Amino acid sequence: MVLNPWIISVFAAYFATLIGITLHHAHKMRDMSDFVLAGRRVSSVTTGLSAGSSMTSAWTMLVIPALAFQHGMETAWIILTIVIQMWIAWVVLAKRLRRFTVAANDALTTPEFLENRFGDHSGTLRSVTALVLILFIVIYVSSALVAGSKLLAMSFGLQFEIGVIVTLIAVASYTFIGGFLAVSRTDVFQSLFMLAGLLILTVTLLFQSQGNLAQSNVDLHGLWRPFDTENARSSAPVFFLSILGWGIGVFGSQRVIQRFIAIGSAARTGVSRKIGVSWVTIIYVLSMAVGLLALPALLNTGTLDVVLEDPERIYLVLTNTLFHPIIIGILLVAVIAAIMSTADSQLLLASAVATDDLPVIRRFTHDLGNGGRVWLGRFLLVIIGGAAAVFSILHPGSVLELVAFAWGGMGAAFGPVTILALYWRRFNVWGALASIVSGTVIASIWGILTGGPFQIWDIHLATPGFLLTFPIAIATTLLTAKPSEEVTRLFDNVNSAKPLVTEVVEVAVTEPRFT
Repeated sequence: MVLNPWIISVFAAYFATLIGITLHHAHKMRDMSDFVLAGRRVSSVTTGLSAGSSMTSAWTMLVIPALAFQHGMETAWIILTIVIQMWIAWVVLAKRLRRFTVAANDALTTPEFLENRFGDHSGTLRSVTALVLILFIVIYVSSALVAGSKLLAMSFGLQFEIGVIVTLIAVASYTFIGGFLAVSRTDVFQSLFMLAGLLILTVTLLFQSQGNLAQSNVDLHGLWRPFDTENARSSAPVFFLSILGWGIGVFGSQRVIQRFIAIGSAARTGVSRKIGVSWVTIIYVLSMAVGLLALPALLNTGTLDVVLEDPERIYLVLTNTLFHPIIIGILLVAVIAAIMSTADSQLLLASAVATDDLPVIRRFTHDLGNGGRVWLGRFLLVIIGGAAAVFSILHPGSVLELVAFAWGGMGAAFGPVTILALYWRRFNVWGALASIVSGTVIASIWGILTGGPFQIWDIHLATPGFLLTFPIAIATTLLTAKPSEEVTRLFDNVNSAKPLVTEVVEVAVTEPRFT
């Protein structure tokens, strides 16, 4: 394959800009709090766009168009449930989680927060939480590496294994240098590329169809297909329980939760929520439109067979056949932006969890200063990224399968425990431990099995994992001892009508820094 200099130039300019943004913010990173959460001083706009772009991983650019191409307007149900539940997550989790993590000894990660929230001095809860979190992150990052490899294979002819390694190097480079603030700021930059790429492609496909949508999948009746026949009505419960799982994943998505924790003030979450939810809605709708409008262009260019062989390549095929190389470069960079805006957050979080929450490593971090812990986090970021690359090469799967398992698994493992920890005063360490373990096990079983009576095993794994975990966690809590007075006092202080002193100080002193 001949390498086009226009495409290479666009890629080079894009990565040069990313590195420039990273280097510009790298000097602000002084300790682990800066590396993991940018010192909790991220502005509302940056938080909203960063949370939104971290929700739009490779599956947004590759999987949603494929689903819309294959299933038509049914895909709108997935988008609707994700957007609604993202809004609910912002309302239910963001403000309270921001305040609670500050009160819980300034916890930087979910494992640390849960340990401090329940006063668990054994380290068991923190360790189990960390191991489960890293497991799902490795799988999620592998989905990004697979997506990046597909792009590099079609654009530059790279072999799958080489494409995985190149994608990892690209993602890890600026995350390694700049930490959370660089990741958040580059997410804002990358969100613009995603929006531009999807707008350009959608408008082009509309012109290609010349207003004749007869050959497209834009059939509004398809929205009601789950109800319009007797067979469809009988399978409708499975259908809706499945799409419900795509939204449930938001409640356990650690990259989104990190944005909730890092915002400069709990009082500013409302602005971030409006920005983040609006941006996700626009991106998802445009992504679905690409799949709905693609068929006429694929027929005109003779590339339909290529897409039928692997529908997840539909965006890449359309990009490479419809545009001048410089536009191709911009559209392909949009895919890279979607991949990196999620993978960077995952790698950063996993490295922080490995550094501060895994007991084997924690015993060595006590003797390290702030700078030493940051460098250890960087080293572990590379190790975890390497593990994801090895997993991708040894177990290559579709982007959809990998994302569904990791996204749903995190929703089941961490969604119930987070909600109960924030809202239930009686909730204790045993209930939290039972919640994480049962959510992980149930979701994993559902992710492995298929079929079954009434196709029950085909339900998205997040739904049974999430719904069945709540009664298990509640029953375990009620059957074990009440939390200590110290734990309940912390809960009462956070949930009192009067804001915490730390919150008032942060609003007054730290909010302006990164706005």
